[in-house]
Parts: sequence; structure tokens; C-alpha cells
Amino acid sequence: MFKKKRTNLYDSYEDDIQDIASKETELLKSYNENTEEYYEDSRDNENLDIDNIDDYEVIEIDDSDKEEKELEVDNDSNNDNNMTDYETENYDDYSTEDEYLEENDTKQKSSKLVRFLNILFVIIIISLLMITTDIICVSKYNIGPFFAIPTNTYKDGGTKEYYGLGYKVIKYHQVQGRKDTEIGLWSLKYNIEPTTIKSVDLAIEFYNNEAKTYKKYYKKFVRVVSTLEKVDEKNNTITLSYIDDGKKYSLDIECNMASKNSNIDKLEKGKEVTIIGTVNKYDFKSRKKVGKLYINNCFAEQ
Repeated sequence: MFKKKRTNLYDSYEDDIQDIASKETELLKSYNENTEEYYEDSRDNENLDIDNIDDYEVIEIDDSDKEEKELEVDNDSNNDNNMTDYETENYDDYSTEDEYLEENDTKQKSSKLVRFLNILFVIIIISLLMITTDIICVSKYNIGPFFAIPTNTYKDGGTKEYYGLGYKVIKYHQVQGRKDTEIGLWSLKYNIEPTTIKSVDLAIEFYNNEAKTYKKYYKKFVRVVSTLEKVDEKNNTITLSYIDDGKKYSLDIECNMASKNSNIDKLEKGKEVTIIGTVNKYDFKSRKKVGKLYINNCFAEQ
């Protein structure tokens, strides 16, 4: 009974070994089959690529583009090398680094100085243009100033003072008195007192030197005493005259009145009259006519 059981155990063991062996055989067989299929597929793919090679597009590389890119790379490399060589050469000109830094600092200061001088030059030019404009407008055309600041107003009718860049302007506007404009330096004084002169003295001065005398009295506030020769109510002017016996020192003075309500119609011709005003023009004498002095913004009394 015991012996037969043992035989059965051996038989069972042998059966297990045979099962394992058969499974290994099946696995090897399956592996071989898979390997053969893989190689067959690979050969088929190779044959397919060779057969269909004409169906693929051939891509050509443009040699010119390649050369241009290589040239750009070479140029960039050369530029970098040149900059490096330039910096090295500049630096090699100096024995020490301190000298190099000092030279650069000097150049920067010089550049700042040049920039400052240019700005200063522009400011000077603009200032000169402003001053010249005011001088011409005030002295020649009696208008302005345009670039001066008003600083004071007098209670004489509205006289005003203006200060500009190195100059001063006074615009006189008395109720009955001076009504001209004067320009000068900052030291220019407010002055409403006219220079008093008789017509005979003026005639002698003009006879001796017309140009010099006219320059002396031009734009001056004067008081003239003379004989009333003519009254022109239409043009609001009166004419004073000095005529000597030989007509050597003769002189006419035309006065343009400051106001239309000057009542010149009440003045009597042939009598002495006193006028105040500002000299602004002179007609030189000739063989046919005597010299004539023009005075503006006049007030007259008799």
C-alpha cells in the first residue's frame, strides 16, 4: 500500500516536468515566430522605401544662402576683433590705467565746457536781439518796449518806467507836458523839465552847423519862445518863425499839437508864443527855402 503511493508521487512529478518542458517549447516556438515576422516586416519596409524613392521630394540646399550666413558670421567676428584691437591700441597708448582714466575724464570735462559755451552763446544772441528790437522801436518809431518790464507809474498823467536787459525806458504821459518816450541805461532819470531856448538862438546854431545842431536837439524835450506865424486848424498845427533882416538866419518851426482840444484858434498871429514839445525832424535849408524844425506833442500858451 505504501509502495504504490510513492510510485504515484513519482508519476505526478514526471508529469509536472513534462508540462513545464512543453510550455518552454511553446514559448520558444512563439518567440521564433515573432522574430521571423519582425525581420520580414523590416525587409518589406526597406523594399518599400527603395521602390518608392522617386515619390519623395528632393530638398536642395542653397549654397548662396549658406555663404551669406557664413559671411555675416565672419563680418561679426571681424567687427568684434576690430573693436577689441581698437580698444587695445587706444589703451596701449597709455603707460598706466590712471593716465587712461585721466585722459577720458579730461575729454568729458572738455565736452561739458563746449556744451555750456554753446548755450551761453545762444542766450547772448537772443538777448542782443531783444535789446536791439526795443532800441529801434522806441527810438525810431516811438512804439514799445516789447521786452522790458514795467516797474513804476507816476501820478502825472500816467508816465511809466520799464527795465530791460541793461536798458531803461521812460514813456512820458503828462496831462499837459511831456508825452514822448526816452530810452537809455539804467541810470536814466525821470525828467519833465524842458530845455528852454529862443528861436533866434536856434536859428544861429542851425546856420553854423545844421547836422550837429539837429543831432544835439533830436528827441529832446524843449521849450521854444518865438513869434507865431501861422495857425492850421485843419491839421492841428502852428508855425513859428524867425526871420532876420538879411534872411541869413531864418528858421521855421512847425509844431504838431498834442491834443485836438488845444484851442489854437484863440492864438493871435504875429505875437510871441511859448511852446513845449519834443524835436523829431529837421528839413535842411536850400537856396529856395529856409530850414524847418519839426516838434511833436506840443502845448502852446500866449
